[in-house]
Amino acid sequence: MGFKPVQLSEIDDFHALADALIDGEIASASDIGRVQQWTRTSLHMRRWNGRPDGFVASIPLSELGVEALLAGEFGFANARREWVCGPDQRASALLSWGLAGVTPHAQAAALRALLVGWRGFYADVRVYARARTTEGKALMRRLNFEICAYPDGESPLYGSTGFPQKLGDLLLKRTVLGQWEGRS
Repeated sequence: MGFKPVQLSEIDDFHALADALIDGEIASASDIGRVQQWTRTSLHMRRWNGRPDGFVASIPLSELGVEALLAGEFGFANARREWVCGPDQRASALLSWGLAGVTPHAQAAALRALLVGWRGFYADVRVYARARTTEGKALMRRLNFEICAYPDGESPLYGSTGFPQKLGDLLLKRTVLGQWEGRS
């Protein structure tokens, strides 16, 4: 699907893309880079025709990170090292911070990349997400997420109820380029 882990030298490109595609204020490039340095795999970006056109940001959380998330304390700007899992640590949960694409093609690729990562690496943990848009809320329903908390008192935090196998199979059946993926 063309998504690759973001290198620290690409943080500004990632930040610019996220800022252009996400409504509202986002964390600074240095805060995003700090979390990526800890995890090495939280941020993935795709380049199409040489330009960034889609991203997926999913942060593996420790049990302390889950507690901070549910209490409304977790964010890139104030993330603590003990809240975020590095490559050699087992995650207690995954925070899907965001996914977006410049075009419908890139959006579909970002969703597929999220599902591949979820199924392949985090199938045994709960995935948390927020939805800012009507489309995002519809996606939460489609993926069988449920509202599990209101950490800031207003916006819901959604939690997965398990991998959406039927939808996952449908979306993962073909890659962006139309080639069949191997069954796992």
